[in-house]
Amino acid sequence: MKHIVGVCRFSMLGRGDWKAYRGQPDEALERIYDEKALELFAPDRLEARLATFRYLTLASMAAQTDQDFVFIVVSSDRMPRVYQDRLRVLCAGIPQVVLRFVPPMHIGDAQRAIMEELSLPLADCLQFRLDDDDCVSRDYVRRLRRVGQMNRRQAIFGVSFSQQYYCVTDGPTKGVYNWYSPFFSAGAAVRHPRETVFGFGHYQIPHRMFAVTDPHFPNLVTHRGDNDTPRHEAAILKKRGMVPASAEEMRKAVERHFSFLTRQGMVACQLSGLFSLPEAQPAEPLPEASRLIA
Repeated sequence: MKHIVGVCRFSMLGRGDWKAYRGQPDEALERIYDEKALELFAPDRLEARLATFRYLTLASMAAQTDQDFVFIVVSSDRMPRVYQDRLRVLCAGIPQVVLRFVPPMHIGDAQRAIMEELSLPLADCLQFRLDDDDCVSRDYVRRLRRVGQMNRRQAIFGVSFSQQYYCVTDGPTKGVYNWYSPFFSAGAAVRHPRETVFGFGHYQIPHRMFAVTDPHFPNLVTHRGDNDTPRHEAAILKKRGMVPASAEEMRKAVERHFSFLTRQGMVACQLSGLFSLPEAQPAEPLPEASRLIA
């Protein structure tokens, strides 16, 4: 394994594991693109996603204790230009980030094309996925590299960091939950000589290949009513084993794994409702184009 490559979709139009595209013929795609564009590019949604992307996703990438990785961000060339410009500003401040705007296509095809452009053969990469409203431990890349080296004889294998802190940010079940969920999407990783990480439903990875889990480096994930997963009722949360996290538990988790969180980050994932950290600082000012994200 030579490289670690992360992939994030930011309001991308195209086939993947989203429900709207399942079982749809090619001739129906343009209609679906138009419908999804209205949803994905709605100003309120984009404002919320730019905030979580900045204060959670990118913050966790910038804070990695192992900085030797590439983080590919794939977005839509149909997104309004003002939001494309704002996304460019956010990504420009982190050297590991490669941002591309693509026409509607399958996320796997987009990832392949970008990795070929960057001379990153699939066989040499341990790939992980991360959504634009989630983040990983600051030690995620370091630990992922170690797991990859421990399993270097496995040409095909999967990795999951199975401890999730699941943050419901609106609705009647709003709160932070401790959730053991192996192969949840946040930080799910594969090494495969021919397939991308999006070539497998994340929960199907351990059914399709040799796979390992590590519960010691948690993910912090958020859920809002406008994403592809329906808002969970209290009974569903309980059935899935989600338990409300205590303030002390989250204080320790933030100190150990998510110390990069600013006050804005704490608000974005509901942690500000549990406790406040005096050391949590305002976000650093952006480059000259910061006026674009005011």
